[in-house]
Amino acid sequence: MAKVKFDVYEEVTAQIIAALEKGVKPWECPWVSGVAGVPTRSNGEAYRGINNLLLGLKASVSGFRNPVWMTFKQAKDLGGMVRKGEKSSLVVKYGTYETANDAAESEDSKKKTRGYLKSYRVFNVEQIDGLGDQFSTPEETETFRTRPVEELSHIAANMIEGMGVAYAEGGYKAFYSPKFDQVQMPKIEHFQSAERFYSTLYHELCHATGHVKRCDRSKEKAGSKFGNAAYSQEELCAEIGAAFLGAQLGFEPGHIEDSAAYIASWLEVLRNDKRAIVRAAAAGQRAADYLMEAATAGEKEAAA
Repeated sequence: MAKVKFDVYEEVTAQIIAALEKGVKPWECPWVSGVAGVPTRSNGEAYRGINNLLLGLKASVSGFRNPVWMTFKQAKDLGGMVRKGEKSSLVVKYGTYETANDAAESEDSKKKTRGYLKSYRVFNVEQIDGLGDQFSTPEETETFRTRPVEELSHIAANMIEGMGVAYAEGGYKAFYSPKFDQVQMPKIEHFQSAERFYSTLYHELCHATGHVKRCDRSKEKAGSKFGNAAYSQEELCAEIGAAFLGAQLGFEPGHIEDSAAYIASWLEVLRNDKRAIVRAAAAGQRAADYLMEAATAGEKEAAA
């Protein structure tokens, strides 16, 4: 019987779908009580993109309080040993290669860059013995604490200034208008709390990064209208981007009231396209990175 070839995209997508079917949004796992925060490598470097989601989800399911992950070999090199029977977790590495546009290879052939995804396996420090105090696990994971509203307001203002997007308040809908390159927000008193206002604002700022003069998601957003695949993909990007920002800045994500409807739309996208979640996580990471850089630029503008 022929061995079925492992498809990393299908495996990644299957894990995210399984979580969403249970009503769990993997990008919000760092805010689950008693679970480790943003996953990191043994050198302290934070995982990014889809790996952030995969390991955050695994920590949530397994109840890991330690955020550090490493390969079997890395554990051995550090004097540790993975306990017998422990299950590894999937992470991926993205790379690119060049290929000719046509079958005929020649110096004149235009090269096309293609991406690939390779998988490898890691273990949480809590699955490993013999590491001593190198990666101590806290007795209890602290409850997530949101940053003071004044700081969230200051950072958001710097982002708006740094990225050069128009901003206005009024009405009863929060949205980003690509046509006018403007973020529109209801006044803060219309929200259940100030924290909800700012989590919504950061979500809309993530949408604004898709403008052609920023991260340029114009091709992906082409033909977008409420409820279709392009719309759902962009919402997924902004959701993930805002969650990544929340992990860095200290605010709890979750601006969507009708979460079940959005989850249903995301499930449809993921079931029809096994690469969709990987693209969305990568785009969300780029959006968060862009906004953090814009915040720095805005800070410099305000100080000038």
